[in-house]
Amino acid sequence: MKIVFTGGGTLGHIYPALALYDYIKERDKTIDFYWIGTNRENERIVVEKNGIRFFSISSGKLRRYFSFKNLVDVFKVIIGYFQAKRILKKIKPDLLFSKGGYVSVAVVYAAKRLNIKIVTHESDISLGLATKLNLRVANVIFKGFKLSETEQQDIRFVYSGNPLRSSMIYFKDIDLSFYEKRLVEEADIQYGDCVLKVKRKIDETFKKDKPFILVVGGSLGSLEINELIFKHLDKLVEKYNIYHQMGNQTYKKIEKDCYIGVKQIGEELGYLYKKADLIISRCGANTLNEEIFFRKNILAIPLKNNASRGEQVLNAKYFKKLNMLEVYEKNMNLIDTVKNLLNNNVIEQRNKAFNSFNYIDANETIYLKIKELMK
Repeated sequence: MKIVFTGGGTLGHIYPALALYDYIKERDKTIDFYWIGTNRENERIVVEKNGIRFFSISSGKLRRYFSFKNLVDVFKVIIGYFQAKRILKKIKPDLLFSKGGYVSVAVVYAAKRLNIKIVTHESDISLGLATKLNLRVANVIFKGFKLSETEQQDIRFVYSGNPLRSSMIYFKDIDLSFYEKRLVEEADIQYGDCVLKVKRKIDETFKKDKPFILVVGGSLGSLEINELIFKHLDKLVEKYNIYHQMGNQTYKKIEKDCYIGVKQIGEELGYLYKKADLIISRCGANTLNEEIFFRKNILAIPLKNNASRGEQVLNAKYFKKLNMLEVYEKNMNLIDTVKNLLNNNVIEQRNKAFNSFNYIDANETIYLKIKELMK
């Protein structure tokens, strides 16, 4: 049997599908996997590193506003459609799994033309434009958030939650002290290669008596979050250890006690989640899903509506209503907000909220539905 994944534009469309891939391949060795994505080299590298054959096609960005670029991109999508159709004819997959992003539309409609079964997954509380287009021809639409009343009327919609990478599941319930002890002994240990480098840097730079704050700006980084941290950095490092992921384009080298700045975080992210006392991050659904899975104290800084379709604001509002995070506003004092969030009473309230939250195993839910569909 064969499954083709499609999705891209940012790594946020890649990682959840890779999480599902890891889960499925461990349970069914008879399935062959392929990926159709954009021509961005970082996507190809990440996918092929996981052992999946990658095909790239022409893709145009889906914009919600008028732009002359839309005229050019229409032709790119048309070219991508015929490229995807040719690739799918060659592979002859039993199922196409779309994780969204503008590249997926051409692939989904090519699959429909070839009578290939299609499932799509939307991580955010609101549907992205690609998902809205794709759901018209999809057999199943998985959602990371609970279904709206309208969605409940359509039997194709399934509330699945968001897939988790195997590295997240590994680090969630691990005994961190024992793991670090084995790391120091340089024993053969899972994720040891990437984590050992990080731990050594932490041991050299951080002070053990200070709370650990992890700052995550998403796969592309966040200029807004970076500037906020830089503005208050001197005061922050007086009381806290700061591990700051900046992104490739917004990276700035800073050498300071109790501060580590990096461009990207790889498979060591689960280890860093486990160590963190507080996480400052964007509000992409996959990021929040991982942080809540680790039951972490979160200061959320959503991408504003004028820079997106508004999904991050909605994601943040949803979890704030459940008392599972705090949303940073412009009128807040960052230092005071961080101090308050690390208060024992706030931590206790968060734990109560986490205990009440019904966390769904998305990997299993999606896998079982896919098996049923492929019969």
